[in-house]
Amino acid sequence: MTDHSTRAPAAVSTTRFVDRTTGWLGVAFIATLLSTEVILDLPSEHATALVVASFYAEHRTFIVILQILGFVATALLALFAWRLRPLHPGVAIAGLVLAATTLAPGLITLALAVVADPQHPSTAGTLNKLEPRGDDLLFIGVVVFAATVAVLVGRSIHWLGVVAAVVALCCLVRLVLEAFGRTRGVLETLAPLSFLTLIGSLCWLAFRGYPIRRTAR
Repeated sequence: MTDHSTRAPAAVSTTRFVDRTTGWLGVAFIATLLSTEVILDLPSEHATALVVASFYAEHRTFIVILQILGFVATALLALFAWRLRPLHPGVAIAGLVLAATTLAPGLITLALAVVADPQHPSTAGTLNKLEPRGDDLLFIGVVVFAATVAVLVGRSIHWLGVVAAVVALCCLVRLVLEAFGRTRGVLETLAPLSFLTLIGSLCWLAFRGYPIRRTAR
């Protein structure tokens, strides 16, 4: 007697899910972020309190506007990350964590612009020394996001896994050098550029289409 309950193994087919909205959100994030970063050079962490207070007081309105644009970039990144759910829910969650960490540098800079007073520069000097810590928090977020992409997506999309792994490594090494007081050298530029490369890669993937595995019975 034939056992008709026995079924053939399910066939697996691969299709693609194109999401141009996600792609354009990522492009808008990159454009907005770059516009806020290249317009004005802020004093370094080693600048004196008086120099810091004078600079922020002189450029107060412009710096506040730039930080507002930075918060717009954060919102774009959060929307971009949330729409990565079809790629993998874990990537979307890690992206939201990353978006939250991007607030740290902007909030410190905004506080500096608000309180800067050349007549009483000590507060501005103290906040300026916190700027690197805000950057560190941001790069921790990048490491978490890139590592999540590498682990959860790298096996199915190998090239994206390689890009994400390189980003995680660059940003992690930067954090280690910072923690030990060593000069960051080329990583000062390479780490953020690698992050933008990862976002750009995810944008390209959204335009091209995420590979979605479906089971046909």
